[in-house]
Amino acid sequence: MRRRWVISPLLAVGLALGWKLARRRPFSARLAWFLTLPGVRSFAQAAELTALLELQPGMRVLDAGAGPGRLTIPLAERVGPSGSITALDMQPRMLELVQQQAEKRGLTNVLPLLVELGRGTLAALEQDTYDRALLVHVLGETADPAATVQELATVLRPGGRLAIVETMGDPHYVRYRRVRELAERVGLRLIAQRRWLLGHTTVWEKPSGRTREKGAT
Repeated sequence: MRRRWVISPLLAVGLALGWKLARRRPFSARLAWFLTLPGVRSFAQAAELTALLELQPGMRVLDAGAGPGRLTIPLAERVGPSGSITALDMQPRMLELVQQQAEKRGLTNVLPLLVELGRGTLAALEQDTYDRALLVHVLGETADPAATVQELATVLRPGGRLAIVETMGDPHYVRYRRVRELAERVGLRLIAQRRWLLGHTTVWEKPSGRTREKGAT
């Protein structure tokens, strides 16, 4: 009984400190191990995103805010050697972890890119480049979410698709209404969504015509 009274306060303090650390922007590379835990891996699974994005071999994919590569690696295997996946992160250590995982799997189609989202650097380098992009639990970590969505829309090819995943419990969680507002503002069209009690996944398409639609259908 006494042990329980001791453990409970320590657990509460540990959770509070963990939450405080997690709220820092960006999510520290020192905590990368947390992103690989089984409970965390159950959200935004690679198989689900592959299906929602209709990922095919040969595609060029952008993992925006790749972290340690939890999604980068299985998606790189999906697009195969004829395709590629760019692992974008603003922390060199995260990209080192991605490269280590790629080497272990013998993957040569993983391209690390050290860039901060929303600053315009990516858009200047790679306009109309990617067939698919994903932004998983990253939007709220960026300094300017609106500029981030704009930049991702710019680097998508016409007809390209962007998946945005947000889950409650993430200290930087962005609500569905806000995500939709930002995406529609830059002319992206909602083509699929999965909403549930603890979060939402939306898939957006960049119109292939010159005139962009203002809202999702």
